[in-house]
Amino acid sequence: MTQNTQNSQSGYDSSLVLVSYILAIFTMIVGPLLIWALKKDDNPETAEALRHVANFGISYTIYAFIAWLTSVILIGFILGPIVQVAMIVFIVIGIIKTMNGESYRPPFTLDIIK
Repeated sequence: MTQNTQNSQSGYDSSLVLVSYILAIFTMIVGPLLIWALKKDDNPETAEALRHVANFGISYTIYAFIAWLTSVILIGFILGPIVQVAMIVFIVIGIIKTMNGESYRPPFTLDIIK
């Protein structure tokens, strides 16, 4: 109960960020980007966290596409599973950190949306 009070006092809406991470499991780009676009003007802390999730989705989709392209020269058969496992691991870490009321920026995320 104390944690929810702290989140409401700081203005950080962890439930939106949590939903964004969960949507990233299924849609990777569309869900997080849509939530960020709708809520980017509401609260700066929440908007920043949602921006990180949207950038994560875009970045790892690019990495997966590159891995798929490099499968022609057989490197993609190694890179593809690594990228997929990393995506799942970083989403789970993001969900756990968000449930604890912390903001999380996944590693290797390009800063595409500013």
